[in-house]
Parts: sequence; C-alpha cells; structure tokens
Amino acid sequence: MTITKSSSGFTLIEVLVSTAIMGIALGVLLSGFAQGHRQAFRGDMAREAAYIAGSVLYGLSHELESLSSIEEEVEDHPGWSYKVEVRDLVLKITAQDQEEKEMEIPELKELVLTIQPSYNAHPFVLTSWIPAEQI
Repeated sequence: MTITKSSSGFTLIEVLVSTAIMGIALGVLLSGFAQGHRQAFRGDMAREAAYIAGSVLYGLSHELESLSSIEEEVEDHPGWSYKVEVRDLVLKITAQDQEEKEMEIPELKELVLTIQPSYNAHPFVLTSWIPAEQI
C-alpha cells in the first residue's frame, strides 16, 4: 500500500501572492475614488466662489467711484473672505529675443478680486480691467 499526497489545495506562496495583488488593486481603486472626491469638493468650492464673486462685483458696481482696496469676510458664508484691489494697469510685454518691457496704460485700471475659501484652500482670483474714468 502506498501513500499519495493530494495536490488539490493552494500553497502558502500562492495565497500570499494573490493577497498582495488584490491589495495593490484595491489601493489603486480607492486612490481613484479619493481623487474623484477631492475634485468634486474643489468643484463645489469653485461654484461657491463664483457665486460670491458675482455678489461682490454686483455690490461694487454701485460704488466704483469711491472704490479702493477692501478686505472683508463674506456675510452668509462662514470662513470665506474676499479682497478687492484696484491698481494701475501695467502690462509686461516680452517680444521674441528681446527683454521684458513694462507698459503703463493710464486709461485702464486693474481690479483684482481674491476669494479665500474656508479650510485654507487655494484662493480663487478674478482679474478685470475697467476704464479709469469709472473710478
């Protein structure tokens, strides 16, 4: 009578390799979900910043004559703030194979609206040029 060894199961190495492969695949899948979540959150913040920018610019349209630099908190949005700067428009122009030149354009002013979201996220910046006679 001879004793034979049954080979119907998996070896320890095969189980460890398959577990490692499943772990890597799961890690890639979960990182994709996390990146999608971050992008959706950033999109929500961008939409909120656009709404705030519209509200701030609408409020400023009535006060352009007396406009100077302003920095305030947003009333209905806790943690959000905005800053408005009005400055002379200076363009930096670089032609091919030449040095950079600065041109001041006295007919225009540059209005820069910076919206700082809550959670210390990157700010949203809107730049606009407006005729100097409106200020």
